[in-house]
Amino acid sequence: MTTARDARTLWAEDYVRAHCFGGASSAKGPLTFGAELELLAFDAHTFQIAPIAPRPGSGCSLEAVRDVARQCAWRETISDKGVPKFVSVDGGSLTFEPGGQIEYASAVHHSVDGVLVELDRVESALRASAERVGITLFTVGVDPFNAAECAPLQLTAPRYRQMAEYFAAIGPDGARMMRQTASLQVNIGGIEPLEHWAVANAITPWLVALFANSPRYAGANTGCASFRAQTWRGVDPSRTGVFAGGDAIREYTMFALSAPAFLADDAAPAFIDLDDDLVSHESFSTHLTTLFPEVRPRGYLELRSLDAVNQAQRRAGLALIAGLLGDSIAARDAFDLVGRANETLLCLAGTAGLREPRLASLADDLVRIGAAGCERLGSEIVSESSLGSLHALRHC
Repeated sequence: MTTARDARTLWAEDYVRAHCFGGASSAKGPLTFGAELELLAFDAHTFQIAPIAPRPGSGCSLEAVRDVARQCAWRETISDKGVPKFVSVDGGSLTFEPGGQIEYASAVHHSVDGVLVELDRVESALRASAERVGITLFTVGVDPFNAAECAPLQLTAPRYRQMAEYFAAIGPDGARMMRQTASLQVNIGGIEPLEHWAVANAITPWLVALFANSPRYAGANTGCASFRAQTWRGVDPSRTGVFAGGDAIREYTMFALSAPAFLADDAAPAFIDLDDDLVSHESFSTHLTTLFPEVRPRGYLELRSLDAVNQAQRRAGLALIAGLLGDSIAARDAFDLVGRANETLLCLAGTAGLREPRLASLADDLVRIGAAGCERLGSEIVSESSLGSLHALRHC
């Protein structure tokens, strides 16, 4: 006999199959790439966190962004999260994170270098504009200057208030994550997410370790290679981490159903235990946006493991992901090399980085496999310049 929980699981599996691992955007075809770059904004003199909105005696990041928007003919609107959003004619968009981080999401491109050119252009414009109002922007995984108590929640839309309250009940890492971390999230489409799910999860410890740049927090050395990654480990284990990659639809569905649904019900029961009148496609879709695994399936794959990094590191990071996941031979070789995703290794990647022996011993081979994949994809997708940046990761 089918129980109510069984019925909800089957319903959720159908949704995950269609919206996370299926749909037109996941059909195998021309590769597509995108990225979301987060920048930390500080007062150029005090290195206190810059405010988003105008404040007496202080420049604000909204002013700097509006200046760039005028230069680039971006349209200003309000996001579905209730915060200022700027949209370019090409499909890129800029918004803010709860602690004042600036987040720019690129348009969709058919080459790695198309994404890089767009990110570099926008970052340069933002830096110049921010400098004029007394703000400096950092590409680093976590705020190196301020403690959590100096990082107020700057966005107070209901989503962010509820999220802050929920994470605070677990521990201090949620506040730090929301208000003081920054990453480079890389998106790859034109592949079949189900086929690449296992390898995408398996390579995440190496992505953390190779691009770790956040050992300092609140003016002190933490001893971690990526304190951003280490922070994520303490946010909420029910909605973070990696997947073994067996039955992808089943494991992601159970992950989603088991995570507390704090946006749907203040008591935050697991989604599978919500009252029927709170369950709908809309509420489940919103719930999925509160899950933060290292790889998030969205019809394409979103890889979330890299610290916010500079231009050279971005070039290497996008090329590595393109080579490992965009080329089927490289994907198989990478999986054969590193094996299934390992949560313990993910934790070590944040704390020890390439000091961890297994990560160090396989890093060069993984980069070599990625570079070979890039060469098979061709220079139209990964240029010689980007391939050179990837080769430079070896023996680092």
